[in-house]
Amino acid sequence: MYIISQDSYFVMGMDILLKTINPCATHTLIAYDRGDEQILFFSVDKLILILSEEKSFPSFICSRFIKVDKSSSLSFLKHELKKTIKLLKGKSKFDITREIHLNKTEHKILLLLLDYQAGDEIAQALGLDKKIVSNYKNSILRKLGLNSVAELIQIYNNWNDCFCCIAGKVVPEATFQERKDSNELKMVRSPTRYNFPAPPTRRLLMHMQ
Repeated sequence: MYIISQDSYFVMGMDILLKTINPCATHTLIAYDRGDEQILFFSVDKLILILSEEKSFPSFICSRFIKVDKSSSLSFLKHELKKTIKLLKGKSKFDITREIHLNKTEHKILLLLLDYQAGDEIAQALGLDKKIVSNYKNSILRKLGLNSVAELIQIYNNWNDCFCCIAGKVVPEATFQERKDSNELKMVRSPTRYNFPAPPTRRLLMHMQ
């Protein structure tokens, strides 16, 4: 299992835990620190599928993944890791995920929120009443399981930092880089023959494994 996080202490602790559970495991799964104290679990090819899409971050935030609180006890986290590995092992590249459906207006408002637009600006841009925009915003947050727009932006900024994204989309020169003797995986802006997202998904997976 690969670990993706901006928190070096979390990476260190999770790396030790994974090596304790299964030191010889192949890297087919991802443990992603979402940036809001939630750890998400999904497959490597699910991640690549999302990153290769035009709607990269919206596709990610509208997917329901297996998740656990980052502040969970060590014993609980170990139990959840074992259970998650067993559950996802051998599953298809689409994992066991359910998509969160946003209607067209909600999707437009989501994109404007990610562009740091305030409620008044969104109302003016879409020609809607402020109260209607507010209702849509609350609906979006409820569907995504978030408490505030600030939380959404926090997750969005963490996504951009982790995956070398600009406006939620991977920059052409970004590539995955494994850390030696560790389960950590990073995406860095370094032009190589494995530039992302140009190569086919299968080739990327072969390189990462």
